[in-house]
Amino acid sequence: MMTPSFAERVAQLDATETAPTRLDLKLLANLGPESVYIFWEQWQRFGLDRRRHIMRLLAELAEEQIQLDYRPVFRACLADQDPEIRVLAIEGLWEDDREQMMDRLIQMIHDPAGEVRAAALLSLARFAYRAEIGELALDACQRLHTALLDAADDPEQPLEVRRRAIEALGYFAGSREAQAAIGRAYSMDDILMRESAVLAMGRSMRPSWFPYIERELKSPSPALRYEAARAVGEIGEDGRELLPSLLPLVDDDDTEIALAAIWALGQVGGPDARRILERLARSRDEARAQAAQDALAELDLDTL
Repeated sequence: MMTPSFAERVAQLDATETAPTRLDLKLLANLGPESVYIFWEQWQRFGLDRRRHIMRLLAELAEEQIQLDYRPVFRACLADQDPEIRVLAIEGLWEDDREQMMDRLIQMIHDPAGEVRAAALLSLARFAYRAEIGELALDACQRLHTALLDAADDPEQPLEVRRRAIEALGYFAGSREAQAAIGRAYSMDDILMRESAVLAMGRSMRPSWFPYIERELKSPSPALRYEAARAVGEIGEDGRELLPSLLPLVDDDDTEIALAAIWALGQVGGPDARRILERLARSRDEARAQAAQDALAELDLDTL
């Protein structure tokens, strides 16, 4: 009996009544250019439900089994006709830090589907971080900076897209234009845009934003308190002056806010943060106790 060709084996993923398993999908790992071409020819014949099922499984496999490289498949599926699959493909490429990938994501800010644009901007935030720490070439930094500003200020873009652009702009701490965009977002009435602005303030780590973050640590809005706590964690040890306003949140009635505050304590560090974390590590609340233990372990790593 002849061994099935690669094209036949790929086609079989759609041919059976039973959905393919994780084991079946190892076929799609570590593909070279010719195999990707063959995959794509077959893939476009698959039914929508089957394509979505496969992409969800591949996203899980990509996180669990790092020795299996599904990035070539994810890159191909950035061109899929279905928006959900394009979003899954973007999420599956979270470790692809090539400039080529950045430029592809910038193109996808103009995707027909708003959810794809938002996903592209979420992914571009990691490139903005790399730009801030000097790991991105100057011309690439400029392309990214311009694209983010354009998206943030474009009234034709959905709110979700604009706010994700603001969040990414937070990493451009030295850019007046970026910081001005964050300020405009914070002054808006829309609560979601204000949340993104607070997150961006933390990412920028500029002391000029500290009073605004401190205000939101006491906000009546749970969402803003959460983002403010996360912002303090993003700032790290430079944000120790915000500890008096952060500390009450570890006992917030909203568990998510409390966990964000506990995480932030581990990022800020210092004797006061350690003392509170040691108390929380003995809490009867399992979630808070575990979060405090994780934060203490982070502090211990930083002292090695």
